Amino acid sequence: MVQPDDGDGVQDGAADQYGTRAVLDSGTLETIRESNQGFLTLLARRHATDTTQAVFGLNVASAAAVAALDERGRHAVAACPYTLFNLRFDDAVFWRRVAGDCRDPGPDSLEDEVAFARTTLFLAWHLARYNDPAAAIALGMTPAVQRVWRRLPLPALACATSAALPQLAARWGAQPRFWARLLQVAAVAGNAGRHADARLLGLQLLAAEGLGLATPARGAGAGPF
Repeated sequence: MVQPDDGDGVQDGAADQYGTRAVLDSGTLETIRESNQGFLTLLARRHATDTTQAVFGLNVASAAAVAALDERGRHAVAACPYTLFNLRFDDAVFWRRVAGDCRDPGPDSLEDEVAFARTTLFLAWHLARYNDPAAAIALGMTPAVQRVWRRLPLPALACATSAALPQLAARWGAQPRFWARLLQVAAVAGNAGRHADARLLGLQLLAAEGLGLATPARGAGAGPF
């Protein structure tokens, strides 16, 4: 796990700002935000088809809150220095299997979700090869998974989509405190302090995963926070 640059751990808003900006350039941050917006859109669409079920591992109440966001709110919630979704980027065994046996998505796959997964896999491939710390912070990608991805040729990303898409899950979906704080960002326009607080909790969850204090299952954290 990548540690904040000041060596003191993620403790306050200043550490949040300094640590993430030192690793993630503006272009990468914007790409992460756009990916998060895409995920929130998919989540809202899934919720609209069945309002009684959890969506991508996120409970019904949180999924409904995401679906109710307007454009400004969705933009605010998406502006985190890490993805709000996971594609098992903490599971090296899974990705070794994918690298050895990948297939194209079937004809029944949802077009928007396939496009989203392919874009995310390209982002993961790029960060794993060229920016190890960013892959760890932005995607929660472990060193073992990064090693697998460095050996994955670019043409393999398209066929890896079929294996990755069913694994799409809300990051820390089992952490209602995280999502509750995050969604409060949209409720209070211009509240930078609340946004920093929500992002900080996400960074703390990332740190806990890196230290082995949390054991996420397909993107849904189960740690002590």
